[in-house]
Amino acid sequence: MEHQQSLNKKFQDSSIDCAICLEPLASSNCVTLSCGHKWHLNCLKEQLEHAQPNYTHRLLFTGCRCAKCEQFCDHEQLQHLTRTVDILREKVDRLVEEQWQIEAPQLWDKRAAAANSKEKERLLEQGRQKFAFYLCKSCDEPYFGGTIECADNLLEEAHGSSSGLCPSCAPQSQLCCRHPLQHRGYHVWKCRYCCNPSQYVCYGTVHFCKSCHDRNSQRVQQQQQEQGSTAKPPPLDGIPCCPDTCPFPKPKDQDHHLNGPEVSCEQVYYCAVCESSSVIPQEAPGSQNFIQNPSGQLGLQGWQSMSRGRFSWKVETSEIPASEHSTTNFVSSYQWCVMGQRISLVELVRDPSSVQIEVSAKFMGRTDCPSVFMMEAIVLNRQQQPIQRAQTGPMNAPVDFWETARLVVGPIPGAHEVIMVIRGKDERFWQGDFGSKAANCSVRILGSQEELDTILLSSPANQQNPPPRRNRRGRIDYDALRNKWLDIFAPLILLLFLLLLSFRDERLSA
Repeated sequence: MEHQQSLNKKFQDSSIDCAICLEPLASSNCVTLSCGHKWHLNCLKEQLEHAQPNYTHRLLFTGCRCAKCEQFCDHEQLQHLTRTVDILREKVDRLVEEQWQIEAPQLWDKRAAAANSKEKERLLEQGRQKFAFYLCKSCDEPYFGGTIECADNLLEEAHGSSSGLCPSCAPQSQLCCRHPLQHRGYHVWKCRYCCNPSQYVCYGTVHFCKSCHDRNSQRVQQQQQEQGSTAKPPPLDGIPCCPDTCPFPKPKDQDHHLNGPEVSCEQVYYCAVCESSSVIPQEAPGSQNFIQNPSGQLGLQGWQSMSRGRFSWKVETSEIPASEHSTTNFVSSYQWCVMGQRISLVELVRDPSSVQIEVSAKFMGRTDCPSVFMMEAIVLNRQQQPIQRAQTGPMNAPVDFWETARLVVGPIPGAHEVIMVIRGKDERFWQGDFGSKAANCSVRILGSQEELDTILLSSPANQQNPPPRRNRRGRIDYDALRNKWLDIFAPLILLLFLLLLSFRDERLSA
């Protein structure tokens, strides 16, 4: 910085014309900016007035820079126009830091950033080029609104469907959160176009789940391919809510969700910090949990480690129990820890090809070490070949409260078994068990009690024909089966052998 200032003091702009209006500099009052470049004062004022932040577009500060060197305009006669922008830029940089700490905490280690100002500035600049920020219509504060890549696509149409309010001022947040400003990072929003919880925010205030975000990306590509045509691409359709099977809380005085491009389709399901019981999603009706040892109360019994090397899930006593019935949970390390459990559908249901299967787990992180969690459901056919996979993708583990990951698969023709797989690790590569935690792992068959009575194998039949016992890895214990059959047939074989000996002795004596 000192080197740049010394260069600016030595630099003298030799231009004779203003690069904005192309008129001679001597024709009007001109100023020299701190970078050394000369401009007409009125031209700079007009440029800065047009560059003032507004509520209809994402925040852009390019118009506040010198057009020759891209340094921010700085002159005492322009302070009434630059002061507001300078304050806003500082607030945006703080939001960039906050977003880096959420998305990639290992890149924004506070200690490394404090010791290396160049590295901090490099990451700040990357964040300015990646993240999109907007100005709230209510509080005039900037807020995070997705990525620039999304923001610059379908700009006019997208902002026509934006509320222009930051998460703290949005009425949806205030309905279920006592402190919407402090808790804004813990609000679980509904996807605008379906009932699933959102994973993305784009265009400022439009929330998407992964599936709808992918659909919108395809729509953007279609629009880009038709740029030469006057026809507009079709709007993104909402997926209708099914009130009888949707497990998520409905808006007040409504029996279904509104899904579509309108602002009224936005909803906050709950604030994870406030943990309001009135808005926590209810469990979908279904069978009992078929996972053995769902929270580690039996160590790792029933689970098969799928990790590479020496890294594996362990069991610890829960500091915050996931439920009133569990006192332990699984915990991962600083490399991916992977384990799974196999459930035989043919031993549980009459027709595995006709059922919906829910795979779920609760996960959480630590206050001092950010971590990530993933969950996958793999459906196998009779030949033990995967015929469908579903996964959550990497999710940042929340701090000091349990979040629920949920997948629903099926019906799947040819389904024979399902494998539940959980993965976890920390984000700072700390030696020890500081990764994401997991508990209440579950595999259930969805359906009403009447449906389950016809889908599930009946209890008397199961008692008369118990399924083969399984070993610790969830596979059939063939040694136990062999010993059982030996106990039954060994005496019969011995008796037959003795009869043959007796018959031979009689033949010899005759």
